[in-house]
Amino acid sequence: MPRRRPARLRAERLPRHRPKGPGVTPRVSTIPGLSPRGRVLLARLEHSRLWPGAAEEALAAWARFLRDPYHRLFDPRWGCGIMACCPDPLELRRILEIIAHALPPRDARTWRRRLAALDDLW
Repeated sequence: MPRRRPARLRAERLPRHRPKGPGVTPRVSTIPGLSPRGRVLLARLEHSRLWPGAAEEALAAWARFLRDPYHRLFDPRWGCGIMACCPDPLELRRILEIIAHALPPRDARTWRRRLAALDDLW
């Protein structure tokens, strides 16, 4: 019996088409200024360790948190913990640092510059 080629075996395992739809399409963060390699690594990080769209959500929540005039009065006992409403600043910084460490050096510098600009608001 002839052996099947590895490429054919891989092709049989992969789906023929990706299902489309609002709940099926994987969401990937689109952070301006990142290289294509940085975007790929960010997408892998989001799908393996975080959740799809984590970088955009965390960056937007951090910016909202810092622009709020009462951000210094944050008390974790009274906040709801939902990122869109009352995010935990320590958790946000942890997520942002995870992302910075996962990016290639050039993209990490761009990411950290963006965070430094936001941190100046603190």
